[in-house]
Amino acid sequence: MSFFALYDAEHFYGEPEPVPGARVSFVPDKLFAARERRTVRPADRQPVGDEGLMVNEIATDVTLWPSSLWRVADPEPMRPLPSHRWLRCRAFTVMEQVPAWLVAGPHGDAVEWVIAQTRTLTGAQVDALAALSDDGEEPLTRTLWARWSRDHHHTGSPVGCALTTLNKVVTEAAHRVGPQLFGRDEEDGVEVLSDPAWLQAVGAAYAAALALGAPELLAPRENAVLARRWTTVFGSPAILR
Repeated sequence: MSFFALYDAEHFYGEPEPVPGARVSFVPDKLFAARERRTVRPADRQPVGDEGLMVNEIATDVTLWPSSLWRVADPEPMRPLPSHRWLRCRAFTVMEQVPAWLVAGPHGDAVEWVIAQTRTLTGAQVDALAALSDDGEEPLTRTLWARWSRDHHHTGSPVGCALTTLNKVVTEAAHRVGPQLFGRDEEDGVEVLSDPAWLQAVGAAYAAALALGAPELLAPRENAVLARRWTTVFGSPAILR
């Protein structure tokens, strides 16, 4: 069984739309049209090679948080990739829709809760997070990652793409507050979040996502410490009450 992540109509290059029982096929013209919209110039309509619909063997290998997630079967690969846990395919059969939060693992619903809170972060909430002590977070985070690395002989994260998603979502929330929260990275020449309080909020969100999303890697008391700043300001997700 494999997983297909749907992000939005702009990045869906198949038809028909996923529904249980449908046989979804790759439509190269949709890919070409999307490239033309992004580049505002005619796309190269040469044979697509390995382009196709991306499916992942494991949900936590999905690299971006999807709008919906589908369990699929009978993928028709563009070519065999025996050493990979993903493939590009010409078609697959949709089995069922599953919760999108599975991309963050079996406790992804708690991680999704953290992400939802970050989407609407306010200045007052950020100040409240920054005012709390982060004592214990750094050593516990190191311990968590060390245990993950020891037990998992592949790259990735204990919570899939959630940490990347959190960075994106916090940055979007900060942009809504104002440009004064950003500065220029002198080395790369790009704009980055630089406000100390907001950076503290990022750290608190990361810590909470790891504690709630990978609770098996630490003791309950340690997880409580790691998530403490976030749960002090926002409470605990309903699933943990």
